[in-house]
Amino acid sequence: MQKLQEGLSLRAAAALLALFYIGHMGIDHAGQGLGTDGWIAVLLGFVLSVPMLLIFSRLTRLMPGANLFEMLERGFGRRFSYVISVLYLAYFLFLAAMVLGQVEFIRTVSLPRTPLVVLLLFFFGAAVYFTHGGVPAMGKWSVLTIYILLSIFVLLSLLSIENMRVSNLLPIGTVGSGALFWSGYRVMVVPMGAGVVFLALIGRSAKWVSFYKVFFFGAGFAALFFVGTFLRDLAILGVSGMAGLTYPAYHAASGIQIGAGGGRVESLVTVSVSLSALIMLAVCLYAAACALRRVTVRRESRGMGIPAGILALGLTLFLGTAYARQLPLESWYLRYAPVVQAGIPLLLWAVLEVRVKRRGGAVSKVAEEKGE
Repeated sequence: MQKLQEGLSLRAAAALLALFYIGHMGIDHAGQGLGTDGWIAVLLGFVLSVPMLLIFSRLTRLMPGANLFEMLERGFGRRFSYVISVLYLAYFLFLAAMVLGQVEFIRTVSLPRTPLVVLLLFFFGAAVYFTHGGVPAMGKWSVLTIYILLSIFVLLSLLSIENMRVSNLLPIGTVGSGALFWSGYRVMVVPMGAGVVFLALIGRSAKWVSFYKVFFFGAGFAALFFVGTFLRDLAILGVSGMAGLTYPAYHAASGIQIGAGGGRVESLVTVSVSLSALIMLAVCLYAAACALRRVTVRRESRGMGIPAGILALGLTLFLGTAYARQLPLESWYLRYAPVVQAGIPLLLWAVLEVRVKRRGGAVSKVAEEKGE
């Protein structure tokens, strides 16, 4: 198995990205409201993200061994890159706050007797622990988590066979193209956001590592996972049963009874949602720690996870107040997120490509100049 110099295998890197997608999609189910066409929106969103995934992969080839902030400094200079790093710090903290905001929903649905502060401290502590362990530790846990999620998916699917109805999957093509593309756009920001976060994580990677495989294996697995989950829940609940539900998997699993005592398995869905959310939180906090290190001009990101987590907790409280005031946070996010997900990376890619061509097209020369 090929590995990065930091000890993160390609399998672990793809798993890390896939779990970010799964955790993010757990927050925003873009396919809801499309009936039997929801799975098409998921696939469309991932297809629309392909050009930016190629750009992210190309950036890793233009500056092998560099993370996002080193790329920004090389492309835009120290002062301008500092301003952009502050913007990325805010973005990574916002993503972390989105995950922390879902803890209350997890408690309400599955753990109503557990105090909210206990769950917040657990998620916060576990995420900081993963962050302290670094990217290799998060990668190893991601591979294990992928196996757990797949096992839960297969088990719930097998137990739900008798509740499935093929007729619930038809007809297809009932919604307009406008609604379909809008939902596809909402899905598209997930892999693009994950790509930016992953660029902040990598560093000192071997030049021969193919990040094209990392990005597309991660995105491909997440897309198939969500399509499979969506179709399974739709076959069980039908369009009317899934209408208005944030987590249809809970309701789909509620019809499964094991043994004469009628034991239920919704807790498995809680495990799946919690694990993917936890990995996404850890990844976002690590990226925020890297951005905080750049902003505070520190040499290492180690030890920056706790202050980044505290900032994310504070932002979570602010966002909760904003939601209570019915501010359109989701529409703001969908409108401005592509600026940091696509706009800045595209400009950075164009600048680095020009500099590489001026130096005879040798990709490695750009990386070599980082230390000058």
